[in-house]
Amino acid sequence: MLEDTARRRGAMEHTVGLILAATAAVLWGVGGVAAQELFQRHGIDPRWLVAVRMTGAGLLLLAVFRPAWPGRQTVRLLVLGIVGMAATQYTWFAAIAHSDVATATFLQYNAIAITAGWQMLRGEIRPTPRRLAALAAAVVGVALLVLGQRGGLAALRVSPLGVVFGLASAVAFAYYMLASARMVRVIGSGATTAWALSFASVPMLVWNPPWQVHPVGDAVTVTALTGIVVVVSTALAFSLSVAGLRRVTATESAIVSTIEPAVAGLAGALFLGVRLLAPQYLGAALILVAVLLLTAADRPETAVPPPSRPEDDAAARTGSRPVPDSGR
Repeated sequence: MLEDTARRRGAMEHTVGLILAATAAVLWGVGGVAAQELFQRHGIDPRWLVAVRMTGAGLLLLAVFRPAWPGRQTVRLLVLGIVGMAATQYTWFAAIAHSDVATATFLQYNAIAITAGWQMLRGEIRPTPRRLAALAAAVVGVALLVLGQRGGLAALRVSPLGVVFGLASAVAFAYYMLASARMVRVIGSGATTAWALSFASVPMLVWNPPWQVHPVGDAVTVTALTGIVVVVSTALAFSLSVAGLRRVTATESAIVSTIEPAVAGLAGALFLGVRLLAPQYLGAALILVAVLLLTAADRPETAVPPPSRPEDDAAARTGSRPVPDSGR
């Protein structure tokens, strides 16, 4: 009886985690459409937008969650913020600048294979048939979304620097998933997101001060679109993503994140007049299949954290104990 109750509770937590990760991916996709409008029609520099979104979201979450100073976890949060968040954003935009969005997307989502390979090699997840099928469906789905455009592989604009930045973005994104999954179990999701975003903003602010922007067009529209990127696709999306990592594995979260390019593509078709071809719709459908496969996973492994390390135990004893998701 107790085992059945625990199993049902674990399955429910697993489903909630997938929903949180999927919602975060949808919000990232919506933010991508808003960012594209800012870049193409209002003269906003992508690097400036990264600085503003990290700073604004970090300050907002610090005010909402009011987390305690992370103490011994400060260095890890610095690395998570700078490498996992700021570097992911910068290398992504740099890959676009040196190639195009399709190429950058194709390269960045190598993060799925990197995350899954790392966790399987370390024995943190089991390579079950259903999980491997979900992984394959997600990878093929992203490939079809990107390569299903008119011209296929020949339409990609590949350059050496574009490839370097795209692969660097994949590594940084995989690191974000893996490091967040560990950190959230130590200090909670609210504190993890608030501090990581705040630390991520520091190098971006030095590099791109907010006052160095000269937008084109209606100021109200620019402000509204920037607000969507900061509040919806950064503060809220990252909070949901990190909260989901308490309930699902980093690999599952990475697979679900492929909803982002699907949402961006469909939103572009609906609101920006971008025409999608049949293979791209098939790719979006395969991504949905991947998510559905995860909801019926053989056995949730979200409650099995990586092996504890002495420094984690020491941090817990000195006040950095796990806290509720609110981060208060």
